[in-house]
Amino acid sequence: MLLLIIAPAHAAEPSRSLYTEHCAVCHGDGFEGAAQGVALVGRELVGGDSIDAIGASIANGNPAKGMPAWADALDDQAIKALALLIAEHRTALSVDHLMAQYISDGREWTLPSGPVATQSHTVTIELVAEGLGGQGAAYPKPYSIAVRPDGSILVTETTPGMRIVSPAGRISDYVTGTPRTDLDVPDLIEAGDAKRGAGWILDVALHPEFAENRWLYLHYTERCSACGSVDASEQNPLTSRNVLVRGRIRDGHWVDEEKIWQAPTYDASTWGDAVTGGRIAFDDNGYVFITAGMRSMDGIQDLGTAYGKTHRLHDDGRIPADNPFVGVPGALSTIWTYGHRAPQGLAYDPETGNAWNTEHGPRGGDELNRLLPGRNYGWPLFSAGLNYDGTEVAWGRAESEIELEDTERPAKAWAPSIAVSNLVVYEGAAFPAWQGDLLIGSLKASDLIRVEVENGRIAREELLLENLARIRDIDVDERGWIYLLLEHQTGGRIVRLKPEPTGG
Repeated sequence: MLLLIIAPAHAAEPSRSLYTEHCAVCHGDGFEGAAQGVALVGRELVGGDSIDAIGASIANGNPAKGMPAWADALDDQAIKALALLIAEHRTALSVDHLMAQYISDGREWTLPSGPVATQSHTVTIELVAEGLGGQGAAYPKPYSIAVRPDGSILVTETTPGMRIVSPAGRISDYVTGTPRTDLDVPDLIEAGDAKRGAGWILDVALHPEFAENRWLYLHYTERCSACGSVDASEQNPLTSRNVLVRGRIRDGHWVDEEKIWQAPTYDASTWGDAVTGGRIAFDDNGYVFITAGMRSMDGIQDLGTAYGKTHRLHDDGRIPADNPFVGVPGALSTIWTYGHRAPQGLAYDPETGNAWNTEHGPRGGDELNRLLPGRNYGWPLFSAGLNYDGTEVAWGRAESEIELEDTERPAKAWAPSIAVSNLVVYEGAAFPAWQGDLLIGSLKASDLIRVEVENGRIAREELLLENLARIRDIDVDERGWIYLLLEHQTGGRIVRLKPEPTGG
């Protein structure tokens, strides 16, 4: 999960030290309570359990219960850091536990024993396929799914490549001829045992007219041995950059490949491929959107770099004349939006014309964004979350003339972070009450969330599935059945959600 890649678990220690110094004597080292104070986990909090509510309780205290007000002793940033730390532990989404969960999800994986009731529909969940990505892998390899009209499912695995799951759940051999992703190249960066290298297969998507033209689009990170800001060497053997291609599958082979887009050579770097996003979404006017996450803290606000951006192209790679930065000196004319950290999801709503993305933030900063052309989404100058040590996100702000009001704020921010993953705009007959809603997956929280949108704003939310497994991707077939790509230490799985049968 991205949080691990950017900061190891010990990065939370400053916030924890703040708690130990000021709070533990009354509330216990493990938040379990002590003689002078109540437990902060495993019970309801009188003042509320949101970040703002916990922060207000810390700032204002409760003199009647002997709790002092900390507003004069601690600044707003320290109080927010403490509130976030407490909220993380209350929801089992603590950064302290990140390493263990990322490498090995110790929970036994099981399907729900029966139908699941939601606010509007009762859902049956069934297993489609298992054994994807291998068992016991330090980094779960399945990344993307795309359901074809015949009911078969394309599955990408980050390093081996792409396979096809039949409607009956049989898993094919790997499709030959896809972009090269070797397993024998030394990893450039490691976080614990979660190995990452340069060169991943990422998203796969069907062209909207796939039934007629058979085009498939693949987003991947291309290994590059002598490009970017650092030349290849024995210590630094490879860099990589994002590339979008399209092709077809014929008799188990990837053929007819055409390059649609690639990041400039100077943008290649050794940063881990998990931060590169790599999602694909089509609108209904012949355009394709793609995401490219940050490759460092530099360049995200620079319109001359590809990273920290979403891009918009014609489906054959031509640059649309109405893109917001066409003709702007020094800007890449493919850019649609900028100021993104680590986009993990991308979807287009044909009913409203809105494009949406989800992206990993730092602590408490996962985001859902409506992507408006030419807008700046703030990273790394501003964030709804905090740095991992509890300090304010303000990378480069002192040298920048950009103010908070110059940036587009998230439609929603998750605090604590849930490690948000991909999303879809639901269109289908199977669950009519969800028509036009956003269905959003999560990794760390292992939840499926439904979000209702009205006039471009979040109106209501519902937790559809809780603690299922790490949900990496979501797709919907022509019947409106919902497919989830799940990660687990025992191997990746695909499950599908369909309406509970009615009648006798």
